[in-house]
This record gives sequence, structure tokens and C-alpha cells, in this order.
Amino acid sequence: MEERDRSHEAEATRPGLRGQEAARADAQRSVTESQRREAGGRLATLIDSGDYDYTRPRRGEVREGVILSIGENDMVVDVGAKRDGIVPPKDLELVDEEYVDSLQLGDHIPVVVLKTWGRRDGILVSLNKGLQQQDWLRARDLLDGGQVVEAEVTDVNRGGVIVSFGRLRGFVPNSHLSSVPPGLRGRRLRTAKSALVGQSLSLAVIEVNQRRRRLVMSERAARRRERQRLLQELAEGQVRTGIVRNLVDFGAFVDLGGLDGLIHISELDWSHVTHPSEVLNVGDEVEVYVLDVDRERRRVGLSRKRMLPDPWDRVTERLREGDVVQGTVTNVASFGAFVDIGEGVEGLVHISEVAGGEAGLTDLQPGSPVTVRVLNVDAEQERIALSLQEVGAPLEATSVTEGSV
Repeated sequence: MEERDRSHEAEATRPGLRGQEAARADAQRSVTESQRREAGGRLATLIDSGDYDYTRPRRGEVREGVILSIGENDMVVDVGAKRDGIVPPKDLELVDEEYVDSLQLGDHIPVVVLKTWGRRDGILVSLNKGLQQQDWLRARDLLDGGQVVEAEVTDVNRGGVIVSFGRLRGFVPNSHLSSVPPGLRGRRLRTAKSALVGQSLSLAVIEVNQRRRRLVMSERAARRRERQRLLQELAEGQVRTGIVRNLVDFGAFVDLGGLDGLIHISELDWSHVTHPSEVLNVGDEVEVYVLDVDRERRRVGLSRKRMLPDPWDRVTERLREGDVVQGTVTNVASFGAFVDIGEGVEGLVHISEVAGGEAGLTDLQPGSPVTVRVLNVDAEQERIALSLQEVGAPLEATSVTEGSV
């Protein structure tokens, strides 16, 4: 016992683990032998009295340890047993240095019992396995709770990619990767997977088998869960930020974070838009207004123009009855022609206000520049009546305004 006491006293004078300065080592000395004997005496008394629920440590058991001392080569922890737990040097080398250097006397750490006997009559325990056990428990919680976690891709193999999950390695099979375009084979597939190394993926845990050390994860399952979560969270009137994923003739698809919504071409801008590429590019970040959510069909309607100033709010300041303005024909119908007169405002030239009636209407084509007279402005109903017939009439006190062509 005296030899053991001397070894502890000698260890208390050594510098901290992995080159920590002597000042820190001195400040973090182990509890004194008298304190430990006193604690041991109290423990023995409790055990003898039956008031303490004592269980002998078993190999493979996970216990919470309290750090008693930090030596140059090992660590001593109280594991609630008659003897202290010893974390050997080789085990500490497996734990990242930053974590070890952050430990202080009195800290609670998870350890796994390796042997119930060991050097200096202590119990041999593993901090590395204890930390891994925490990661296994976290993986199990994620599996049971259906939650999504971020993990960095560290390597690739023929079957998929390897990701870092705490102190464990997770595996994402090829069939569960969403970041890799479907249909790739051979070298093209491996190149696409290699490009993911260093990137963080949103993943769902789909299998946990600690005995076989299998941790399988899925990017596709994570995206499905994120879509479902978003569908439940989204509501009409919300404002969201997304990334433009695709442009089509009828609008733009925007990724809201796992769920795509559609901005119809009519909701892209207050001005007339012929194609979405006139106002957006793939990859653009865009702020959108949620118009409607169809959870059964998993469709979300979005608007970009609702996030822009409404030109109708100031149309009466800009236009008055009798004004002559320049515009562009945007559409021709059987009853008349629609004309863009600038700043996102369109007016209607009824067929009765077209010189020549139907014959004159057929001469108008989308994109044609025209000069029109303002007949009426109804800002509340967002309607403007225009005329092509009266443009040549005397202007008198009226003004001429140029619109965007």
C-alpha cells in the first residue's frame, strides 16, 4: 500500500498529459490520499449499512467516471467501486488530443470496464470505448426518433461513401445517395462520389448494429423526412428563402430545404415575363411568399412578386386619365389587346378602342411597341382602360409618359 501511495505522490508531481505546462498540472492535482481514504471509508460504511446500492464492475459495462487525477501517461477515475479505474496510455492515444486536454479534475466521463483487475490494483477502463458508446446511443436515438443529422464524407468505396459520426464511421450505400446523379456507373460514379469528400450531408440513420459495428445511413431517407417535416410546417402567408433548382417554360422550381415549390411564371414579377430566365438563374437564392400548400399532392405554390413592391400602390400617382404613354403589346385576345405600360402594370385596349376593330386587332402582335391613351385607372381593381383610337386627339393639358418597352 505504501508503494502505491508513493507512486500516486510521484505521479502528482509530473507535468500534465501530452506536454501540458507544469502550472496547469500543479493546479489539477489529484485529491489527497487522506481525502481518498476518507471517501473509501465512507463508501465501506455505506456498503456495510446496506444504504448503498453497490454493484461490482463487470467487463464490458459502461460506467460514469469522475476524474481523480490526470497523469503524464494515464488517468485515474472513480467508477463507484472499491478500486479506482485506470485509463491506460494506449487508450488515451485513441482519443482526440483537444478533448483530452480540455478535461479537468472532477469532470464526469463515460468509461467501459475492460478488466476488473489491473496494474496498481485498479480497474482497467477505456475512455475511448466509453465515448464510442455515447455515439452508439446517439445513433440509436436518431434511429428511434427519425431525426436527421449532418455528417461529413471522409472516404468512398465501391458500395458507397464513408461518413464521420462522432467517433464512429457511418456508411451510406450508393442507392441511398441523393447527391449523386442517378444512372451513373463505373468511373463516372466513383468520380461523383469522390467529389463529396469533405462535404457535409444531411442523413437519416436506418440501421444500428453495435455488435457487428454497423452504422448505415441514408441521404434519400433524410430528404423524405425533411420533405414531410416541411409539408407540416409550411402555411399560406409564410415567407421562406430557397434556392432556384430548375427553370421551365411555366415557372421556376425552388428548393426550400428538401422540398421543392413552384413559382408560376405569373408570380415571378409584376412586369410581364416571357421566360423565367429573364428574372432568375439556377442557383439563385430567392425570397418567396407561400401562396398555397397541398399536403396530399405534396405541392407548394410560391410567389416572388409578392415580395416586391406592388406597382399598383402608386399607379394613381404615375398615371392619370388622358395621359399618353408608350407600351408593349403582351397578349392579344378576341376582345382586345393587353399592353405593358411599365413598372409591372398592364392595361387593356378593348377591341372597341382599336382603329379598324377586328381588322386592326389582327395587326397587333405580342412584342409590338404602341402608343396608347389612358381612359380610366381603377387601382383598387387593378384595371386600366387604354385606347389606340384617341392617340391622335389634341392633348391640351394632358402629359406624355414613357413606359418600359
